[in-house]
Amino acid sequence: MNVQNRSKASDEEAEASDDALIGRALAGEASAYDSLVRRHAGRLLTMIHAQVGNRDDAEDLMQETLAQAYFKLNTFAGKSSFFTWMYRIAFNLTITKRRKRRLESTHTQTNIELAPTPQDPARSADQQMADAEQVDRLRHAIGCLEAGRRTVLVMRDIDGMDYAEIAEVLAIPKGTVRSRLHRARLDLRELLTRERPNDED
Repeated sequence: MNVQNRSKASDEEAEASDDALIGRALAGEASAYDSLVRRHAGRLLTMIHAQVGNRDDAEDLMQETLAQAYFKLNTFAGKSSFFTWMYRIAFNLTITKRRKRRLESTHTQTNIELAPTPQDPARSADQQMADAEQVDRLRHAIGCLEAGRRTVLVMRDIDGMDYAEIAEVLAIPKGTVRSRLHRARLDLRELLTRERPNDED
């Protein structure tokens, strides 16, 4: 295949729907599954990382997810998006990993990765230290949430998933997602208020 034909094929794969690529992958076209991976891998890895808080663990789980998704591809029924289906596989693998390793007791989730605060050269060292302490407080508070509420909070407010996607991954009604998220946000606010440094000290 010459350069022009390869470019044309690449453009066609980029425009193909997930369903079309899945059909081709099931027909034995390995490059079609590779295209699916390239399309979704970045977001999937980011979201797994947010759940486990460790880059190495996230990459291991990512590889397990892609392998399982490939071997289970014929079970994909199209009732949800392909990405949501893959994320559910990743989520189940994450839960299994946590149960096996019993990561750091009830505060396992304190390692949740939050976006780093951009450093402004004009800000003083004291101000930058205060920002870092605030991020640490937030990470710790999230880790203290009840597991079910914490999971929904991470999926919605950190991963950016919508209510339907969360409901699909967790196999719960959207109303339950909303109520857990509401409760999680209230709990988080209470925890942060409780841990707020006393300005008079």
